[in-house]
Amino acid sequence: MTPQFLRSEAARFRDMAESTDREASRQRLLAMAVDYEAQAEQAEKLQPPEQMQSTEPEPAPDGVIEPEPAVAGSPSRLRLSRTAGPRRGI
Repeated sequence: MTPQFLRSEAARFRDMAESTDREASRQRLLAMAVDYEAQAEQAEKLQPPEQMQSTEPEPAPDGVIEPEPAVAGSPSRLRLSRTAGPRRGI
């Protein structure tokens, strides 16, 4: 998870804490926001400097659609079989 994502989640939990009526819920949401902020700071320390400078992807030239970057080690497509069991001869 990127530090930007973690910080946006912390902000989301703070917003939820502001809109709740119960004090226990507010305290729990604020504690979660603090936890996300701490995780963001830790992620920034672990993130290589070159990634911190270019966090936003460069826009593609007009008319060019670039594929989303794949996660290392994961297949780019998931193929599901259309049959529920072994095929039988007709």
